Amino acid sequence: MKSPKLLNHLRSILRSKLYSDTVLMLRIIKYLDTVVSNFAKISIPILLIVYLIRGFVNGTFIPYSITYIVNGLKDENKNVLQAGLILLLASSVIFAITEIAQMNYFKKLTRSIISLKKHILSKIVRKDCLQENPEELVGKVASDVDFIVWNINAVLTTLLPNLFTALTALITIYSFNTTIGLITATSTIPYVIYAEIYTKRVEVYRALERKTYAQSIVHIKNIIYGEKVDEDLDNILKKWEYSVNKMMWLDRFYFSASLATSLLSVSGVALLASREVSSNKLSIGALSGILYASITAHFGMLNAMWAFCIQGQTVSTLKRIVNYLLTSEKEC
Repeated sequence: MKSPKLLNHLRSILRSKLYSDTVLMLRIIKYLDTVVSNFAKISIPILLIVYLIRGFVNGTFIPYSITYIVNGLKDENKNVLQAGLILLLASSVIFAITEIAQMNYFKKLTRSIISLKKHILSKIVRKDCLQENPEELVGKVASDVDFIVWNINAVLTTLLPNLFTALTALITIYSFNTTIGLITATSTIPYVIYAEIYTKRVEVYRALERKTYAQSIVHIKNIIYGEKVDEDLDNILKKWEYSVNKMMWLDRFYFSASLATSLLSVSGVALLASREVSSNKLSIGALSGILYASITAHFGMLNAMWAFCIQGQTVSTLKRIVNYLLTSEKEC
C-alpha cells in the first residue's frame, strides 16, 4: 500500500503548471505534424539529435579540453596540451555543422505559420463558426498564430540545447569528483521552483496582453478609417501597459533569483574543489574543468527553465488557438 505522502507528492507533480503547460505544447506540436508534412516525425527528431550532440560537446568536450590544456601547460606535456586543442577544434567544427543541420526544421516552422492561418481562416469564414466579433478575430489571426509558432520555436531552441548541456555538464563534474557532482546537481533544483512560480502567475497577464493587443489593432484601424469604436482606445492601451509591466516584474523575479542562485552555487563548488586541490585529490586542470562545467550546468539550467517560462507566457494564446485547431467540423 502506497504511503499518503507519496500519493500527495505524485498529485502535486500532476498539478504542476510546468507539466500541464508542456502537455498543451506537445499537443500543438503534434497537430503541426498534421498540417505540415513530417514536422514532428522528421524535423523535431533532427532538432533533438542536433542539440544532444551540442549538449555533449558543450558539457563534456569543452570542460575536458580546458582540463587538458591547463594540465598540459602546467606539466609541460605537449601531448596533453595537443589533445586539449584538438578537442576545442573538433567542438568548433561540430557546432558549425549542426547549425546548418537545423535548416530543415526552420523551413517547416515557417511553413506551419502559413498552414495554421489558412486552417483557421477556413473555419472562421463560415457563419456557423463565428462565435466572436469578426473584427477581433482579425487581430487574433494576424498576431496569435505568429506569436505561438515563434514561441514554440523559442521554447524548443532554448530548452533542448540548454537542458542537454546542463545534464552533460553535471555528468562531467560527477566524473571528476562524485561528491561535488552530487552537490552541484542538487543546487540546480531551485531553477525548477522559480519556473513553476513564474508560470503560475504569468498566464493571466499574458492573456490580458494578447487580448488588448488584438483589440488595439481593430480600434486603430477603425480610428484611421473614421469608424465608430465601442471602447476608449486609451483604456485598452492602459490595460495592455499594466499587463506588460506585470510580466516584466515576473521576468526580473526569475532572473534575479536565478542569477543569485547560480553565482552562490558556483562559489560553493569553487570552495569545495579548491579544498580537494589543496589535499592533492584533484589537479589544477580538473579544478578548471569543474569550474567551467559548473558554470555551464547552472546557466544551462537557468536558460532551460526560462524556456518553460516562455512556454507559460504562450499558454493563454495556445488555449485560444486550440479552440480553432482541434474543433471538429461537426462541433463547428
